[in-house]
Amino acid sequence: MKTKYHLWLLLGLSILVSCKKGTGVAEKPKEEVVVVTPKAEGLDVILSKNTTLIKKQVAFTEAKVVDGVTEMRLDYINKEDQPMVLFFFKVDLNNKNITLKPMMPDGIKTFAMQSIPDMVKTNQFSGYKIVGAVNADFFDTTTGVPRGIVYMNGQAVRATMGSTWSYFGLNDTGNLIIGDNSVFSSQNASIAEALGGHQRLIKQSLPVTQTDETINPRTAVGFTANKIVYFVVADGRSVNYSHGLTYAQLAEIMKALDAKEAINLDGGGSTTFVVNTTAVTVRNRPSDGTPRKVANGWAICVKQ
Repeated sequence: MKTKYHLWLLLGLSILVSCKKGTGVAEKPKEEVVVVTPKAEGLDVILSKNTTLIKKQVAFTEAKVVDGVTEMRLDYINKEDQPMVLFFFKVDLNNKNITLKPMMPDGIKTFAMQSIPDMVKTNQFSGYKIVGAVNADFFDTTTGVPRGIVYMNGQAVRATMGSTWSYFGLNDTGNLIIGDNSVFSSQNASIAEALGGHQRLIKQSLPVTQTDETINPRTAVGFTANKIVYFVVADGRSVNYSHGLTYAQLAEIMKALDAKEAINLDGGGSTTFVVNTTAVTVRNRPSDGTPRKVANGWAICVKQ
């Protein structure tokens, strides 16, 4: 009797365990947690939100030139119902394959004049390819002597400038710099690459007051606290295509891009925006009709 009882007890327990495994209430599946990272706002949205310049956006294009370098074009109608066209290079110097180099006519450290697309073709930097370029300093249109400083690979090609002049470049530790006569004597020994400019647009993250209200094609450069460099080109002097900007408007754009420091470069007929991927191509419309011969320019370079 005890044996039969034990057998029935074991059979019952076996059935009970089987029921719990096979026919019990199923566990609710764990919900998968999906983390959605908000998409960063485009430059067109940033400028529409954070400047007073844009009445209506007409078109915006953005393209990767290489990793770390983006080119952009923004067409809009300004608050005076005039057409405007802007071009931008966004250069991420956190990318160790990207650097900036000053260009000189024919790649020679002597003063002369040459168009930016021709400089892209004649300047060679060992181990690097030029993928983009803009014009840089103001200059004597007879001699080609720039108004500001020129430093290349730590060598001072020209170490003098006017009292109201400024400069942009990199020091010997790879840090971005913008300065003027007030700091040049303390910085010059450590400058690796630099070219001159004129009006300070942003200083210590704040717009600099501008008294000159003329409207022209413009070229400018600025950088953020996290080593993003923006080259900005504004076409102008064309009623049906692009009107131009004041210095204050240029500063407003740099402020919206979160520039820590920014300066104005040579503008007018000198303003030139070049991309060099499959071919050397002038993207903007220089107001002279063709690219002007200038004293120097900035090359955006990628390591080969």
